[in-house]
Amino acid sequence: MAVYLAKDSSLVNYALTTRKGEFTIEDVPVNTACNLVITNRGYEPFSMAVSLAADAKVLVLDTILLVKSFNELKAVTVTALRPPVSVKPDTLEFNVSSFKTMPNAMIEDLLKQLPGVEVDKDGNVTINGKKVSKLMVDGREFFGGDPKIALKNLPKDIIDKLQVVDNKTKEARFNKTSDGNEDLAINLTLKKEAQKGWFGRVSAGYGTNDRYEGGGMVNFFNGNKQFSIIGNANNTNRGSISGGDFNISTSRSTLDGGGGGLTRSASGGMNFSDNIGRQIKLNGSYFYNNSHTDNLSRSQRKNILPDTSFWYNSDNNSVNDYSNHRFTLNASYNIDTLTEIHITSNVNTNISNSINGKVANSKTDNGELINTSQNTFSTKGDGKNLSGEFFISHRFHKQGRGLTLGINYNYNDQTSLSDNIGQNDFYRNNLVDSTDLVNQRSTGSNIGKMLNFTATYAEPLNKYISAIFRYNYSKNNNYSDKFTNRFNAVTGKYDLEDSAFTNAFRNTNITHTPDLNFTYNKDKYRAAIGSGVQFLTQDNLTITTGNLLHQYYMNFTPSANVGYNFSKTGNISIYYNGRSQQPSIQQLQPVPDNSNPLYVQLGNPDLRPSFFHNVNMQVRETRGNSYWFAGLGFNSTQNQIITQTWFDDVGKQYSQPVNVNGNFGTSGNLQYSKTWKKRDMVLRMNLGSNGYFNRNKTYSNLQPITANSYSLSQSIGLNLMYKQSLSIMPTYTIRFNKTHYTGQSVQDASFNTKTFSLSAFWNEPKWLILENNLQYNYNSQIAQGFSKSVTMWSAAANVLLFKKQQAMLRLAIYDILKQNAGVSRTITQTFIEDRQTQVLQQYFLLSFIYNIRNFGGK
Repeated sequence: MAVYLAKDSSLVNYALTTRKGEFTIEDVPVNTACNLVITNRGYEPFSMAVSLAADAKVLVLDTILLVKSFNELKAVTVTALRPPVSVKPDTLEFNVSSFKTMPNAMIEDLLKQLPGVEVDKDGNVTINGKKVSKLMVDGREFFGGDPKIALKNLPKDIIDKLQVVDNKTKEARFNKTSDGNEDLAINLTLKKEAQKGWFGRVSAGYGTNDRYEGGGMVNFFNGNKQFSIIGNANNTNRGSISGGDFNISTSRSTLDGGGGGLTRSASGGMNFSDNIGRQIKLNGSYFYNNSHTDNLSRSQRKNILPDTSFWYNSDNNSVNDYSNHRFTLNASYNIDTLTEIHITSNVNTNISNSINGKVANSKTDNGELINTSQNTFSTKGDGKNLSGEFFISHRFHKQGRGLTLGINYNYNDQTSLSDNIGQNDFYRNNLVDSTDLVNQRSTGSNIGKMLNFTATYAEPLNKYISAIFRYNYSKNNNYSDKFTNRFNAVTGKYDLEDSAFTNAFRNTNITHTPDLNFTYNKDKYRAAIGSGVQFLTQDNLTITTGNLLHQYYMNFTPSANVGYNFSKTGNISIYYNGRSQQPSIQQLQPVPDNSNPLYVQLGNPDLRPSFFHNVNMQVRETRGNSYWFAGLGFNSTQNQIITQTWFDDVGKQYSQPVNVNGNFGTSGNLQYSKTWKKRDMVLRMNLGSNGYFNRNKTYSNLQPITANSYSLSQSIGLNLMYKQSLSIMPTYTIRFNKTHYTGQSVQDASFNTKTFSLSAFWNEPKWLILENNLQYNYNSQIAQGFSKSVTMWSAAANVLLFKKQQAMLRLAIYDILKQNAGVSRTITQTFIEDRQTQVLQQYFLLSFIYNIRNFGGK
């Protein structure tokens, strides 16, 4: 149900009916001609003119009967005004034109207006607490499904609808099953006029301190044909994704090489999609990025032992270069109306080159030296990853009967060449007692091969109950070789084998998992219950010594879920799952890693697989202009893999993964959104509460300890918009944290964090847009000598140019108060560490932005 102004069809307000079909629409203007539009699936749209008298507070309507919609032979197309939000089975749909944003806005700007949606400073999106991990345009993957590329580069004004669905596997979609742990996917449907033509954006900017940004995306769409190209280059810590936001965070994704500091990057790629005839669909993309990062950092760590404590201090200087090529190709073939074939392939290659210099020392509480270290570790890496999937599904003529076959293959090859040069001095009574010189060269090779085969057969037992039999076979072969030689002063070469750091290791995992599930679907109810039996064999072979460890396990993999739709727009779901997880090849290989000579990491070939139990409940409902979501989860782990640490008598630290039992956790999440609209004013409120309790067992200097961690947070966000001229979005979050330790004399840790942000824009006159972004962060656990609060304030002025305002001149000021600081504190059961990292601070940037729009030859 929605009310629109009769003069221009602009939205006034909307609502959804109750289970009885009742509805209330508030804030309808008086003495104004409006249209009431009612829509429902399977019925013809209903429209009537309404007008409230000045002295009338309420307009009560009689019962409205909708007429069923019938299609005879040819499809009938009905054009009608849509409500802003629609709830369909398994799909939440937003009518994009009903949500106002600033001119030339991107999809990311739209998301910040939608109820239940959160976009963090790095562009990660969550909807009702669940992560969005995939994005499609008109049902097709866009740049490999990477959400950030589309959200930051596609304009909002070409989008008709934004649909949110569970990101299920092909098998789960075919069999209509769910385990409750899926991420979400967004599908953007284009406006009809945007399905044929050119559109995009190009920009270039230069600022103080030689800061620069440049890039753009150009798209050509013609029905089923889609072609896009993208390119970016900058030294403003934005990585490979462009965007007009104010983020100059030092955090970088693994795609950009990881790490903090100052980064310059360049990237480019293309995406295509097309149909070959009526049966074959093709989709693919290529993306390249390159980054160079310089970083200076220093850290101070207090190591807490059962009977004493000591300090570790380090100064670090690192330079990292990283490049990556990604290629994806997807094809689907509809053999007939009942049979489909899907083929997916991915190729990913990367090259890295890093140099890390470290100067460190360890001291007792009274300042006596324990050890000192000067170390340079450099490494060159070359990696390749290839993966492919073949999936075929067939539906039989009997309703509900179906068969699927899926084969997945993954090949991963990582090689490295590393030099480790350093000197470590160990002290007694503040005098050097011994010295350890390190001059090593290591070659490493990690190869992984995974083959996975899955078959399912679904058989309806009656109208409401079906049985699904599933068989899964998986084989993982992992090879990890590390050969280390010491420098030979006589020959001037690295030709002296260092056996302590040389090892060849093989790991093989084979699983057979048959399982049987029963599903029930009737009216508002659905349920599923089943279990599988996993037969797992694991062989760990240390080739250097010839030691073979053969392990055999049998696990049950139970699952169950139940769901109930208590209204047209509300449902409750409860899920339980049990699953196992094998240790990684790096955790298993027994060869030490001494890239940091004072912190040596060991492997453990005796590790056992972990088994996880997960229970979660989700409740959601949309009613009128409000939306709420609640989630509750519990998890426990058998044979959880944790890292134990200990120190020798000269202060050198060692770590090794081990299995523990008794760890568990519980968490809760509550989200509420409410929207009010009165004439030209819209106010939206978002409330969020979440908390958790975790019990973790670990070791400190080989002594067992238990950490009980509690956390509770509350957030409130407002979004006030007046016409398209003013938008103000304040948000505030406070979080309380406490950890209580048992089993040794470790001081309990408690702290709180507060975050306040204020985003706003002013668009009056229409050729001028003023932007403001304020971020305040407070952390009570920051060490003495560092500010506990940081205020990041940035602003911009935008001047729209030309007759159609397709261009913009933008002057932005980042970090006006010069308070950006890379300071953090980490508190665990074994140490307290303070770290300061090099960051990007205040600069000005002047940019020119041009928007391309050429639809239908216009």
